Amino acid sequence: MSYVVEYKLDKINESLQVGDSVYYTSSLPSGSGDYLFNVNLNDYSDIVKIGTVSLINNQTNKIRISGNANVDLPDNSKFLFFTKDNAENLSSIKGYYAELKMVNNNNTSKSELFQITLSADLSSK
Repeated sequence: MSYVVEYKLDKINESLQVGDSVYYTSSLPSGSGDYLFNVNLNDYSDIVKIGTVSLINNQTNKIRISGNANVDLPDNSKFLFFTKDNAENLSSIKGYYAELKMVNNNNTSKSELFQITLSADLSSK
């Protein structure tokens, strides 16, 4: 049995894509108003997979997740995070030309870029 659930988030991470897997774990107050995620490093048993992102609506900040009905859905005290499918997001750039665009989407402060690394292989001669 499967289900579909929608979550309204304060902000959707720009890297989140349809097909990404969504998980949750417990979180603890940090004392500064933020929360820290809490993971059992012995067996990671407290990490629960909710499902797979099936829709992202950036206008309403809602994501739709499809998953297994045997999972307890998280409440507001849980820390949500996502992972990429390595089969689709692990390949390198192919071709003769590549373009990179980096954007600082934090409107309140400047950011400093320390390092960028590039690896290139000859693909044809």
